[in-house]
Formats: sequence, structure tokens, C-alpha cells
Amino acid sequence: MIALIGNPNAGKTTIFNNLTNSSEIVGNFSGVTVEKKIGKYKKYSIVDLPGIYSLIPYTIEEEVTVDFIKNDNISLIINVIDINKLNRSLYLTSRLMDLNIPMIIMLTKVKSTKVDIELLKRILGINIILVSKKIDYAKLDRLLNDNNNYYYNKFKRYDDIVADIEKRYEKIDEICNKVVISKTSNKLSNIIDSILTNKYLSLVISLLLFILIYYVSINIIGIRLVSILSNTLNRGIIYISNIIDSTNTSIVFKDLITKGILKGISNIISFIPLIIILTFIISLLEDSGYITRMSLMLDKFLRIIGLSGKSFSPLLNSSTCSVLGMMATRTIKDNKERLKTIFLIPFIPCSAKLTLIIYITTVFYNNSFLMFLSFYLVCVIVLIIASLLFKKSKSSYMIEIPSLKIPSISIALKSTYDKVKSYLFRIITVVLFISIINWFLISFNTSFNYGVRYNNSILYLIGYKISNIFKLFGIKESISIITGFMAKEQVVSTLSVLGNNLNKISAYVFCIFNIITIPCINTVVALKNECGYKLMILYNMLYLVISYIVSILIYLIIRIIM
Repeated sequence: MIALIGNPNAGKTTIFNNLTNSSEIVGNFSGVTVEKKIGKYKKYSIVDLPGIYSLIPYTIEEEVTVDFIKNDNISLIINVIDINKLNRSLYLTSRLMDLNIPMIIMLTKVKSTKVDIELLKRILGINIILVSKKIDYAKLDRLLNDNNNYYYNKFKRYDDIVADIEKRYEKIDEICNKVVISKTSNKLSNIIDSILTNKYLSLVISLLLFILIYYVSINIIGIRLVSILSNTLNRGIIYISNIIDSTNTSIVFKDLITKGILKGISNIISFIPLIIILTFIISLLEDSGYITRMSLMLDKFLRIIGLSGKSFSPLLNSSTCSVLGMMATRTIKDNKERLKTIFLIPFIPCSAKLTLIIYITTVFYNNSFLMFLSFYLVCVIVLIIASLLFKKSKSSYMIEIPSLKIPSISIALKSTYDKVKSYLFRIITVVLFISIINWFLISFNTSFNYGVRYNNSILYLIGYKISNIFKLFGIKESISIITGFMAKEQVVSTLSVLGNNLNKISAYVFCIFNIITIPCINTVVALKNECGYKLMILYNMLYLVISYIVSILIYLIIRIIM
């Protein structure tokens, strides 16, 4: 087993992706890699571990790395070092050398700092591979096959911990003074950085940037692609229906294919262009280093509601999937803040909830971008108010700010592909299954006679009972709320099959309820894994209560205004 080990943001996951042809997420903030990830490079197994600064774990994700190093049979360490932070990175190297495990060093981000590589190699006694635009695969293969990666540890160990650290850094300073030839500063990058991190301008820039991203992605590009794909899918359904009509296939089978399966998932699939565009743009921002700066600038604001900048990464990840957001909370050391962040994550609309928001704004509000933004505004207000249910966090926030860079399109494409693939998998499995169940329940009565009227169907009887619970909504809408518990995309799918009795006001309230209430089953499982059964049950009860109260308040406010 070969282990990739290094500081956060050193470039481990990029190297892992290149070596294993993987599509793991690459980000410039601590916490993207929250679990070990294993891939294959030729005959070798390679594991990508969370970034660490020493062998003393500080967060849950660092414990993953330290436990793996101590308890797993590692045959070789590839120590990934950011050449621009050589002084600090070599401290971890010195600790890894104490383990007496064969090691190779990969130096990344070599454009702005020049180092005498041969001298550094002689001083440390460790083979070094310089990673510029590409990895030197020939040299890597040679080193892996030679098995000549042992070294003599140049760092002495002292019993006194303080003395040990001091002596190591003295040795590291001595090494850096010898091997670092020159450093160049990027003036343009510094100017841009001073603007992006300005305490007055940063929040305004971030807000305007994300509004622009959503406006361009949805109103200018996305909605046109959605329309094209939707029309294409509808023509495809008609074409398939005509083919089935030309055969002797039974009406039951025809309706299952066209009304149960194709109609059930076509509306959801048509929104995939929007998911692709938004995911790709956010991936570019992550790779550029901008998202890290946002977390730093938002730290003061988040502290007002009892969080810190550490919570920003999980909240941002939850815009793709709440499960990813909850897993990313493992970077938060303070357990109270971690549990609070987990509770707040479902209030951020994920890609599945985004599908519902776009559906409602398109069908009922003529694709109004202001109405689209209003859903997010309500979610933010609810998140802020809900945060008051917990005590404020008193944890400090320290983060390493990576250099600004031109983002890699290939990395963003890989990240987008991975997320969209996961989204499609949900459609093919959970959403498709529930669509078939919905079709069956709406097509048969309790005597299993086919082709009955909706008012006599099994689904109507179920919906009638459920609607007594959800007094705000009708039978069809109540059914979609229940199916949405399995997967929030299913709300749109169910409404597509059943139709709806919504008007503009009820549609808005209905959407608010669904994007705030109990999340999908996958998120509930993640809640149980991260918090335990008791908190999982408590959180879901709170989601239901909060969503109901907010929906009633929104309904009353709209009525008063109108």
C-alpha cells in the first residue's frame, strides 16, 4: 500500500487523480478529503489521506490519517510538499522520517519558488520528484521498481517535546537557507487578493458573484438547455408510445413505460443541464482558491449566528448534496459546533431541492429570477433563526490560504462528472422505483382493477389520509411530500405523474415546506451516522415542526400583502 501524505492544499488529491485516473474532488480548503480514498496505479494500491501538519491529530479527518499510518501496513510514503511552504512542510517530513517507512517526496507548485533539488535530495537522503504540469511517470516507475527508497534519518529525537520541536525547526531553517534559491511574488495576484479579502468589499463581491452565477446559469443558459432537453424527451416519449402502439403490447405495459417510467423521470432529467453548469462553475471557484477566501471573510458573520468559518465548507458542500456537507463537518474540532452545523445543513437547498425550486419558478412564476432568489433568501433566514436553538461556538478559526491560480478545467470537469453521475444514479434507482410505485397505485383500485378513475385509485385513498396531516396542501401534494422523503427529486416526478391543484400562493408555500422539511432518506442515514439515533430523531422532528411553522407564516404574510 502506497500512502499519499502531506499538508492540506499541498496537491495530494490532484496527484491521486492523475495517478489513478480518478474523479475525487479537489478543493483548496481543508476538509475536502474527509475519508481515505483508494485507487490503483498499475500494480500498486494508492490511498489518498486527509491533510495533516504533524502526527498529532487535531480534527476527526486528521485522526483518519494518523490512525491509518499507525495501524495499516504502508509499504511506501509519497510525501507531497508545496514547494512554496517548504519550511513548514518539512516538519511533517521529519516526523514521517521517524517512522522508518520508505519514502519519496513530490514537490508541487514549483512556478514561484526555485529550490536546489539535488542539494535537498542529498541533505534529506530521500528521492525527489518535481511535479510541474505533469508527473514524471518514468522517474516514478523507476523509483517504485527499484525499491531504493530507504534513508538515514537526519533529525535527532529528544525526550523533551518542546526541545524536540525547537531542534527540528532549527534544522529545517538551516536546510531551507541552503536549498531555496529564490522566491518571486505575483503582484497581480496580491492586488486581487487585497480586493477579495477586503473586509468591506469581500461580502459584497461574494454575494454579487453568486447572484451572477445563478442568473447566468439558470436564466440565460440553463433554462434554454432545459427547454431543449424537455422537448426532446417529450418527443421521445411520443415516439416510443407510437412504437408500442404498433405492437400487440397490452395497455398496462404501455402505460407502465410511458406514464410510469418515462414521464416520471423525464422532468427530472431535463434539469440536469442546470446541475452540470452550476456544479462546474463552483468547482472552478474551489480550484482557484476563491472559496477558501470566502470562508475566511464569512467567519465574522458566521460567528454572529454561533458558527465559525469552519462551518462554511460543509454548508457549501451541502448545496450539492446534504450528505457530502455532513461528512465535511468532520473537519470541525469543536463537537458542539459540528453538531450545530449538521443540523443547519438541510436548510441549504441541495441539487435535488434546486430541481423543485426551478420547477415551481418555471411553471408558476414564468421563470422569475427574483422568485428563485426569494426561496434561497427564506432558507438563509430560517437557517439564521434555527441556529439560535443552539449555543454559540467559541472555537477559533485558522485556515491556510492557498495561492490564487487559474483553475484547472480538467479538474472541474472530473468533479462535475462525479457529482452528476451520483445524481443520475439516484434517478435511475430511487426515483425510478418510486415512479413505478406511484404509477401502480394511481392505476389500480383496491380490487386491483386497472384503468380506474383517480378518485377510486389506491393512491387517492392513501393521499386522502395523508392530507389530513398536511392541512395546508391537497391530496396530490401530500403524496408528493411523502415520496419526496425517499428522494427530493421525487416531488417533481410525482407532480408530473399526478398533476397538481396548486396556484401561485400554494405553490410557493408548498416549495418552502419541501425545501425545509425532513430531508431525503440518504440524509437521514447520514444524520444517524454522524450524530446517533437520538439526535437524528430530534433533528427530524425539528425539521418537520420548523417547516410547518414557516409555511404557515409565509402563507399568512403573502395573504396580508396581497
